[in-house]
Amino acid sequence: MSCQKQATEKGAPPFRVVATDAGFEAPDRLAAGLRHIVFENRGTEIHEGMLVKLPKGMSADDYVAAVKKGSLFPEGALDYSGLGLTSPGVTAEMWSRVDPGQYIIICWNKGHDKTTPVHSFTVEETGAADDRPPKEDVVLKLFDYRFELDRALRKGVQVIRVETPGPNMHEVDIYRLHEGNTVEDLKRWRKEKEGGPSPAEALGGALDSHDITRVVWLRKAFVPGRYVLHCEMPVTNTKLTHADAGMVQEIEIKE
Repeated sequence: MSCQKQATEKGAPPFRVVATDAGFEAPDRLAAGLRHIVFENRGTEIHEGMLVKLPKGMSADDYVAAVKKGSLFPEGALDYSGLGLTSPGVTAEMWSRVDPGQYIIICWNKGHDKTTPVHSFTVEETGAADDRPPKEDVVLKLFDYRFELDRALRKGVQVIRVETPGPNMHEVDIYRLHEGNTVEDLKRWRKEKEGGPSPAEALGGALDSHDITRVVWLRKAFVPGRYVLHCEMPVTNTKLTHADAGMVQEIEIKE
């Protein structure tokens, strides 16, 4: 069997993003299409990996300059989802579609968008086959302002198909509560910019997309315990988040 055929049967390696406190390590190029993305946090703080497609004429420096001036959505740039808040030592994975163009990876947690370098990469039309996502075990829908699971999450490896009926943009971060902590502890901790000991472990999730018809798949190994689904998107023209509007849900995974 030829090396080329072996590589085809095994499939292309995932687009691997390593987050550190100093920035991101990732390839400079990615084939357009549905892609398997792996996000590993090797830092000492919680990080995330938002994919943003830049409009023609906008550089990564232009985008960051707009963010430093206070823009959450620099004009013309498009959020393309990505792996959500992830605790140190945790690896998360997703399948998401990317289109040709110039992109950056950015972390929005705790002001990292203004202090941590972004990573630039190019998505190219190469004709590469899609990375086929595994069959989902559950479907998670993100509405205004609630989560809806079509069936209960179970112990073990679960594939979650994430859809956004909206009509607004949403995201979902997935946390596992530490023993003795509550949803209110988590909400307060996030409001206090992670002040004090963490009440939960951030397991990665699905960040928002300007195109709310975009579907992504997450694959996670769950152990029995109490988990929280949490959306921290800003409510337009306020200082509130979607979590403040009620988009928080506790779930229990049993033995």
